[in-house]
Amino acid sequence: MTRRPAKSQRARKPLARKRAAGKRGARKPQRGPAMSDSLDDFIAAGARALDLKVAKAWLPAVRTNLEVTLRLGAMVAAFPLPDDAEPAPVFVA
Repeated sequence: MTRRPAKSQRARKPLARKRAAGKRGARKPQRGPAMSDSLDDFIAAGARALDLKVAKAWLPAVRTNLEVTLRLGAMVAAFPLPDDAEPAPVFVA
């Protein structure tokens, strides 16, 4: 049987979902040939910098993963925070 954490230690559900629901009109990253070319250049530069060999068969999957990561990062960056927002407390067991 597991014990539930004390009420003060329970994770609070963030209001982010409610606030984000009203922000559907947020600007999306550019798509199309220019975005694809710049992502291909970015992937190639990252592979060179990390001395990685990326097989050509994997490039579409890497590009798709990077597009999703950039889109989600843009959503996080666009989320407005109130001036009095503070980081959540850290509870250690």
